[in-house]
Amino acid sequence: MAKEKHEKKKFLDRFEELCMPMATFFGTEPHFLALRDGVVSALPFTFVGGIAFLIYKCPWQEGYATGVGFFDAFMNAWFQMSMNFKDICYAPYGATLGIISIFICFTVAYSLAEHYKKNAVNFAVCATSIYLLIASPVISGAMSIAYLGSVGILVACLVALGSVEIMRISIEKGWTIHMPPSVPQVIENTFSTIFPYVYALIIFYALSVISQLAFGKLLPELWQYIFTLITVAVENPIAVTVLTAFENLLFSFGIHPTTVVGPLLDPLQLVTLTANAEAFAAGTALNTLPHVYTQSFWAYYSCIGGAGSTLALCAMCVKSKSKQLSAVGKVAIVPSLFNINEPVIFGLPIFLNPILVIPFMLAPSANILLGWLCTSLGLVNHSFLFLTSTTPTVLGAFISTLDWRSCLLVVVMFVIDWLIYYPFFKIYEKRCIEQESGQAAEIETANPSA
Repeated sequence: MAKEKHEKKKFLDRFEELCMPMATFFGTEPHFLALRDGVVSALPFTFVGGIAFLIYKCPWQEGYATGVGFFDAFMNAWFQMSMNFKDICYAPYGATLGIISIFICFTVAYSLAEHYKKNAVNFAVCATSIYLLIASPVISGAMSIAYLGSVGILVACLVALGSVEIMRISIEKGWTIHMPPSVPQVIENTFSTIFPYVYALIIFYALSVISQLAFGKLLPELWQYIFTLITVAVENPIAVTVLTAFENLLFSFGIHPTTVVGPLLDPLQLVTLTANAEAFAAGTALNTLPHVYTQSFWAYYSCIGGAGSTLALCAMCVKSKSKQLSAVGKVAIVPSLFNINEPVIFGLPIFLNPILVIPFMLAPSANILLGWLCTSLGLVNHSFLFLTSTTPTVLGAFISTLDWRSCLLVVVMFVIDWLIYYPFFKIYEKRCIEQESGQAAEIETANPSA
């Protein structure tokens, strides 16, 4: 037993030694942190825009009938309202998801400038204006919003990071206006960013002009073509499954996945989700939208109960013969319904537990493969809306796809998760029961009078 514990500790120490440098880099590198914070800050816009889009694009057609009177009346009224007030219904979507790259540019620049302890607001405003110049130049007195939605997200991130770096270096090198000490700080901050802003603007506008002259495309349009090639490489079930399994492996060692894999997958999830929403708005059928893997697909299929799809594990714990596991299950089951599973990860624990790490990786991987297969075959609709990561998965899956079959798919995934976790859970439960029995015997030996 002692040798087994020593080997286990040796393995865990070795794994931590290999992973911690990478985790530390991604978890502290300011540019990755800025990207993460920028995307997360945009979630309110995806939520509001998604709800507004659902109101605008009623999933119903004139003449449809289910035979359920009150439901048909409600859906017909909704359809007529969306048709009669189309512009009014579309406006909230257009002001959120329709121009989401503007908000992301601002928040990414703000986060990075704040890290450098610069004037975050000034830097963010400057970066956003540069992005508008290269993504939506004024032509004949009008601005196009064609590249201000999901298409421009990654270019917005690059402009935000690049602009802040150019302005920071310019200020630190002294290539700016210097004001006398008597000038108020607010005025000094404003004037100190003028020249750095001009430098950044010239560089990015020059790149935009070169792109237009050489390729006949604005930078976001050119990047869209390049990103299509990248998406082909990443947006496939094998790559997503491997990355998801890897992030759950890291999570089981106490390394939060948002610091490592998040910067790689989060922008892709947001881009594909908004692209699906735009395709649906253009009239594409829900079962033929361009992307399978979206923010909603990941949240409501691969995270049933939270990272590692642990809802099935929580349900097992509730009825466990182990007092420890039963107590954890009763505490964790309600949060798990809302995809919050830290009580399970650190209560069982799954953290540094080689028995439960395996199904913690396998369950979400199986869900991704099954969800991808069903979506690709048209058995369930593609997702195009996202509420929040804490929305119960059955409800989130239905609203994000407008397909009752997605609810059934989540139930099937839950059963599969149960089957995956069950043998590992029984092994761990047996060990816990043995430990509890041993502890009870020790207490009884130490207190024979009790």
